[in-house]
Amino acid sequence: MNLLDQIKVKFAYLSNGNASRLAGFEGALSSWVIKINHSNAVGILIDKNIKINETFANISYYTDWFSINGEMQHLLLLSCPDEDLRIEFAGVCAVFLETGTDNRRRIELTANPLKWWNDWKKLIGNKNVEKPVHGVLGELIILYYLKKTGYKINENNWTGPEGESVDITLKEKSYEVKTSLIKYNNIVTISSQFQLNHKNPLSLILVKLEDIGTETSGKNIVNIDYLLHQLGQIGFNKNIISRKISKLGFKEFSTDRKRQFRLLNITEYPVDSNFPYIDVESLCKTETINRILQLTYKIDLTGLKSRNISFEFN
Repeated sequence: MNLLDQIKVKFAYLSNGNASRLAGFEGALSSWVIKINHSNAVGILIDKNIKINETFANISYYTDWFSINGEMQHLLLLSCPDEDLRIEFAGVCAVFLETGTDNRRRIELTANPLKWWNDWKKLIGNKNVEKPVHGVLGELIILYYLKKTGYKINENNWTGPEGESVDITLKEKSYEVKTSLIKYNNIVTISSQFQLNHKNPLSLILVKLEDIGTETSGKNIVNIDYLLHQLGQIGFNKNIISRKISKLGFKEFSTDRKRQFRLLNITEYPVDSNFPYIDVESLCKTETINRILQLTYKIDLTGLKSRNISFEFN
């Protein structure tokens, strides 16, 4: 059973005040799923001299003593009281618990736990803000992919920044692009009742990235400036693309344009009769449909018909 599945199962069956060790985490790397104060939580060992107590949105991040098998352990805990968000929270927990190559991530986390918190609260807090950096990157990656695979596409087909209901609109097909930094689940948020209701054939594409932040090199590492250059090389008007990026909140020469991510994978899901989405027109009388101002819902893409997209940047 993989890490995410372990966490989901333990969230489901643990009773309040109990802890269950996760398989594969031993000794100094010991990690537990805990039900504490009726909240779902995960905990790791941390030096008793480190004191943390942070809260943001529905997430708490703090250090405390907890009795496990009769022995008091000083833990760094990540918890969420909202049972309705249990599955989404499990994905965040899985990333939190990753140890990395040579246990480097766990070492960095326990040495400077506030750095992890400050990086991640941008994702687990207020979503009603301008599109995040990784969201823009996902759309630029798909623009590049479509052009390289032979589609007749230019900068005007990138319709998301203009407020259209889907991100990329071609004559023959449209694409809604979702980008996630949580590699362990496939849950996407549909932010409009019109987002998946489209006359053209439509696909939803899920792009998964890893935020590596600092400047580095390696396979499929991208940032906005890099992709802007690549798009210019294959025929897009860089100036128009750059203006659209600025419109989304990332001005030319800003540090956000240089923030680096690793492309992990891309999956395409055809939005057809078997795809689960809400068709507002079929649920509402025509004369009253304009009364529905906003509809937001989440879809778990796991197990749906899909195909993996694989390519490398030249």
